[in-house]
Formats: sequence, structure tokens, C-alpha cells
Amino acid sequence: MKIIIGSDGNTLESQVSKRFGRAAYYIFYHSDTNSFESFANEEEGHNHENLEKFLEMGIDAFIVGNIGPHAFEMINTPRSSVFLARKMSVKEAIENLLSGKLDKLNEPTVKRSIDHGRKQGHGEGHGYGWRSH
Repeated sequence: MKIIIGSDGNTLESQVSKRFGRAAYYIFYHSDTNSFESFANEEEGHNHENLEKFLEMGIDAFIVGNIGPHAFEMINTPRSSVFLARKMSVKEAIENLLSGKLDKLNEPTVKRSIDHGRKQGHGEGHGYGWRSH
């Protein structure tokens, strides 16, 4: 299973970020090999390219602390699901997901996306900030 987690840091001991789109890092975890990579979210904001890249990677599960409606709509697909993990480390969230203990989300956890359509117009200024660590 391929998993993406929004994280406050770049290790498995880091906390799951309170807001997926504003996470400082994204942890890509592959359960078949028990390996992970971390990527800095240099934009730390409204970034559709990150979501599109995750979907292109064939992600099966997204683990979030919170998620807005636009991001939820993009990543909750027939191929990928969104799961809620709060107040736990990335490692704990992964273990809970793999043992069936995380709640699958059927709707976003917040009513409005932060900065959606305000600071940046759609299609403008959505740069990548991916760096492998």
C-alpha cells in the first residue's frame, strides 16, 4: 500500500500535521517495503500540484489531521481514500491504518479551504517545493 501523510517533521516520529495542505512535510510510506521518503512542502499552502503528484504516484491512502473541501474532493477517489489521524505520530498513524483502526473520511473535516482563490488565482503561483530528505 502507498500512503501519504501530512507531517510536522521529516521522520516517522514526527506528528501528523493538523492541516494536510499546510503540512511542513509529506511522508511517502510504502507498506510493501516498509520504506519512506519525506518531502518538504516549501509552499506550505494552497498547492494543487502536490495533490496531483500524489495521485500520479498511485497513492492508496491519505492520512490527514484535517482537510478542506477542495483537497478532499481531489484526493477522495475510487482509487484512493482519506483517513483521519489526530494527536499521534506518523508511525502510529501508519500502524493504525494498517490494522484498520483509522476512520475513513466520507467528507472534509473543515467547511472552507484556507486561501482557496484568495492569495493565488487558480493556475497561478502553485509552484512545487519537493525535496527528498
